[in-house]
Amino acid sequence: MGKKSKRKGGSNGGSGSGLKGEGGIKSSTAPSERGPLEETADNLRFEDPFEDEFGDEEDMEIVDESSTTANPNGMETTTSNPPAADVTPNSTPQKQAWMPGQTLSENETLEYDQSAYTMYHALRPEWPCLSFDILKDGLGVNRSRFPHTMFAVAGTQADENNKNKLTVMKLDSLSKTYRKTDSDSEDDMSDSDSDNENDADPILSHCSIPHFGGVNRVRSMPQKSNVVATHGATGHVHVWNLEDAVKSADTGVGKGEKSFRPLQSYGGHKEEGYAVDWSGKMEGRLVTGDCSGGVCVWNPSEGGKWTIDKSYQQTASVEDLQWSPTEPTVFASADCNGEVSIFDVRKKGSPMLKHKAHESDVNVISWNHNVSNLLASGSDDGVFSVWDLRSFGKEPLARFNTHTTPITSLEWHPTDESMICVSDESAVFVYDLSVEEDAEELARTAQLTSPGEKKIPAQLLFLHAGSVSNKECHWHPQIPSLVMTTALSGFNIFIPSNL
Repeated sequence: MGKKSKRKGGSNGGSGSGLKGEGGIKSSTAPSERGPLEETADNLRFEDPFEDEFGDEEDMEIVDESSTTANPNGMETTTSNPPAADVTPNSTPQKQAWMPGQTLSENETLEYDQSAYTMYHALRPEWPCLSFDILKDGLGVNRSRFPHTMFAVAGTQADENNKNKLTVMKLDSLSKTYRKTDSDSEDDMSDSDSDNENDADPILSHCSIPHFGGVNRVRSMPQKSNVVATHGATGHVHVWNLEDAVKSADTGVGKGEKSFRPLQSYGGHKEEGYAVDWSGKMEGRLVTGDCSGGVCVWNPSEGGKWTIDKSYQQTASVEDLQWSPTEPTVFASADCNGEVSIFDVRKKGSPMLKHKAHESDVNVISWNHNVSNLLASGSDDGVFSVWDLRSFGKEPLARFNTHTTPITSLEWHPTDESMICVSDESAVFVYDLSVEEDAEELARTAQLTSPGEKKIPAQLLFLHAGSVSNKECHWHPQIPSLVMTTALSGFNIFIPSNL
């Protein structure tokens, strides 16, 4: 991971597999050809999982993942079921559950399985956004009633430096996925359906800020989510106050692109970087790292500015940084030497602890905010591990080699101490590390796994596929089990049906 990002386009879609009862579907029917995409310079675009395209409206584009299709005259028609595959009258496409590590033959494709999701929406930006963060809001915690509203900030990777933007998004009316069965009738609507949980069309409002150079990483401050830091492809780090941009996206007043100046910019990193993290224990404290091994600690000072300490030079590219959830002076670093290091800002320069955690680059780390001695790390060879920092330097508590492509992101659940979301370049996985494998489960996975394939661990609860080159995944801190992801092909927002 790290280094230069590959900017190549791709289709956006999703297929899910709740591995405790539901399954992603593999079909032998070849996908139909799609027409060219219509893009605008200003608007992002909601899409359904079946890749139908829609016309723009002033401030938004709407799509319900299984209900809207476009006809040749540009009008929208609504259907209660997804488009059916072309089959002969007396034949049925052969379908079977797809499992991680399986390859598709030339005439096979993954199909979206509605039963795997409580909610699923897709969003296609004008340019790939390889980093984003979910913004905390004042709408309450533990929100379960549909439709949902959420805010996020994302940075683009355009083909020219002066085309890049930092975009604040309000995603409104995110409705529940309607799963109609053959036995359903018009009079069989559930109570939740009568409450219009499935009736709302998703709405997007946004406000964009010019950002010179691609945005490698964007993170919001936990205490003040309107304050965000960006690490750019130019090597510069910027801190922004996006309060006005959030208000604009929320209310629609001043819609469009705004001119903002960062609160502070720093050009002291020798190269571009990907590592950024805000401290959750000390408001305003920030740490940034670059591909030359430089690490800078930003300490808030008077006048809304920061003083920058450059005392933490590493010997290899710093790929990720994480502050301790309990100690305001302690942070962890992941680098391209395969090492994870623990620093204390009270001890300048060298780390307190260092361990060769992986055989290849450590791309990402995540510190558990519910069990502060647990740290997860993911590497370029597709392995992710969980470490007990009380015995750091010994064997990990758990190690998973289910993945066949580099780990690009991982994040512990905000409230469940044993659940973690992990993305590699091909899919997004949800694990529950509290699950123990028994003899019956071993026998079942042995039947599902072909010779030469990697064994599916019992801890794997859900798999979301269909995007091209996944980059980041984040849990929503206020909406239980909601996951948002970004990839070269766009954003996905979903809630697995088995969580």
